[in-house]
Amino acid sequence: MNPEKQRLIHDLMNDGGEDARRTEILLAGGRVLRHRRHVRHARWALSMLGIAALAALCVQQWTARRALIVADAPAPPPSATASTDVPRLSDDELLALSPDTPVALATLSDGRKKLIFPRPGDEARFIKHL
Repeated sequence: MNPEKQRLIHDLMNDGGEDARRTEILLAGGRVLRHRRHVRHARWALSMLGIAALAALCVQQWTARRALIVADAPAPPPSATASTDVPRLSDDELLALSPDTPVALATLSDGRKKLIFPRPGDEARFIKHL
């Protein structure tokens, strides 16, 4: 330790108002330690909040992908007991069944057509699986 610091410490600890200065030093040290503790706790809380937000984002992405996978699953072949007298809708009639909702009709490579709902929850509202 350099002599200037030693002189400063010696002056602080051995002066006439020793008790008052010692109390001031202890109070200042307590403030510094409390500040460090608050910063450490705030850092910990922010990191936990970040981890929780990241986990929520991962779960949301996972459920969205899972919904797309379920929606892309091929439909089971029609059974032999199914009636062939079912009226067919044109593309425009099918799209008109979901007003005020963004919806698209895509033709797949195998010739099937699929409704695409970009907002989550719309597919469950408009498509009823029997």
